[in-house]
Amino acid sequence: MANDGSHAERATLLLGSPRVKLARPARPDAVWPFPHPEPPDLAALYAVCDGLELATGEHVFGRGELADVTAWLVLEKGLSWPPDLIIVGERRDIVIVLDLDAGGARAGGGVLEVGADDLGSFERMASRVLDYMLVRAGAGEDLNPPPEIEARIASRAGDRSALERALSRAMYPGSDRALAALCLELGALHLAASDRERAIRAFEQSVEARQRAVGRGGREAERVAAWRAAAYVARSRGAEALAVECEGRAR
Repeated sequence: MANDGSHAERATLLLGSPRVKLARPARPDAVWPFPHPEPPDLAALYAVCDGLELATGEHVFGRGELADVTAWLVLEKGLSWPPDLIIVGERRDIVIVLDLDAGGARAGGGVLEVGADDLGSFERMASRVLDYMLVRAGAGEDLNPPPEIEARIASRAGDRSALERALSRAMYPGSDRALAALCLELGALHLAASDRERAIRAFEQSVEARQRAVGRGGREAERVAAWRAAAYVARSRGAEALAVECEGRAR
């Protein structure tokens, strides 16, 4: 993790972005309102401003607002969120949540996006709030992207080693559908490199991920559909024998 000095430099860099529409003056008197320690990057951000808004719509609340905003939404929607989930901002109809993962039960937590109309389906977008905002402000890169983001970048680049490495890391709970799709991509990349054994392992991981994403009663149908999807990918890469094997596994 970057040290406090680099957090401070990056917070200043963020405020200098032309995409910052509004930055409220810092409030040294505002106290972090939660029992869990304040993340150093967020402390550095609040040292230079008490919340900000980007022209693209992302809005980080002030330090003194976090507890009230979180408590209001949890009570209003009857949510059963753990106490180390904190609402730190919003973006149009998206709620930006910081998962502190104090107990180490959710793959390290991080910055999550969740739709305002579906407050139980989280998507991890960054490991730290400061990195999340810097990327969206076009003022810097994510220095420590979570595996979900790292895998997407590797997939777009066609980098099978980087994709395989990203998929070996723990993903956020509820990411099985995305994991399944990325494993199919990895299988396709392995086939392009004539690596049949690693391709079939990637397809197996995709099948397992799709089965985890559904209830017990739907797992057999999901298994069949997943192997058919693998067969389609294999055939599209000219691996007819492997496509036939995948179809056999579907049956």
